[in-house]
Amino acid sequence: MRYGVIGLGAVGSMIGGLLTDTLKKDVLLIGKPYQVDIIQKKGIEIAGLNKKIKNIQVTSDFSEIKNLDVIFLCVKSQDTETVANQMKKYLKKTALIVSLQNGVRNRETIHKITGKTVLAGVVLFNAVYQEPGKVNLTIKGGILLENNGEIAERISNVLNRAGIKTILVDNINGFLWSKLILNLQIAVTALTGQTIKESITNEDSRNIIIETMREGIKTVEKSGIHLKKLPGADPKKTIKRLERYNSLSLKIGSIFIGVKKDARNSMWQSLSRRRPTEIDYINGEIVNLAKKNNLKAPINMKLVELVKQVEKKPEFKNIKPIELKKSLGLTKQ
Repeated sequence: MRYGVIGLGAVGSMIGGLLTDTLKKDVLLIGKPYQVDIIQKKGIEIAGLNKKIKNIQVTSDFSEIKNLDVIFLCVKSQDTETVANQMKKYLKKTALIVSLQNGVRNRETIHKITGKTVLAGVVLFNAVYQEPGKVNLTIKGGILLENNGEIAERISNVLNRAGIKTILVDNINGFLWSKLILNLQIAVTALTGQTIKESITNEDSRNIIIETMREGIKTVEKSGIHLKKLPGADPKKTIKRLERYNSLSLKIGSIFIGVKKDARNSMWQSLSRRRPTEIDYINGEIVNLAKKNNLKAPINMKLVELVKQVEKKPEFKNIKPIELKKSLGLTKQ
């Protein structure tokens, strides 16, 4: 089988680099022209794993995917529709697509446009995109992959061989929503400019994260969606830990679970680079779900509004956690 990875940001570079390291010429990476030029010359370097992979097959030409059997889609959710339309006329009849993206709607969007079988996956690691061909693994973890039988088992085996621990699961939807709940904090750290560690050890930003996630859980459960527990990262237990422990305990605990001091999220990177974010596909999903079911999600609604405001500004300025807390109406009167 031949494998492809579309989207060479943090996740795509990690997956593509490790697969190439294992399968060599059976892997093709598809990215933007400027990324392709650099990766062709220098390869992919993964800090955190001390790996440098060279001799990578990489292109920006979508027609090259015509001989691929499995394609891992790792682009931002706002780019899913565009990329799916670019792919559809070149995909071989039996091609299968694996969505390794944030959000809960990508699988349906890709299938609707391409007509192909699409498996959803949940990425449990965190990597920071530094520049084309360079990523930093800041939180170790694997992948949860939707189980559809033999083909999913084959894909899982390949990923495991590449050093990406992959677990097959049923009812991927429940896991996707749980990951989305955890990702609600991304808007907070993006707006404050904090690292993940800073956001949980600062009392103000920690309180915002707790209330944002709590509102998300309430909205999802009242909408009849059953959340599934992620390995080592159950949303409800995460809230309890954030409430129970003080800043020092959380700082020490983050070291033990492998959170590096420079671990950041992709939304902060997007804002820093003056690019559109995935806010509509993360906090925006909670807002839409609330509206659909006659519920209210004021915290997430305000976070969406604030991120969109920053997206339009010519310069990105961090918001102090206490000021963000006030904007969200979370300070005591």
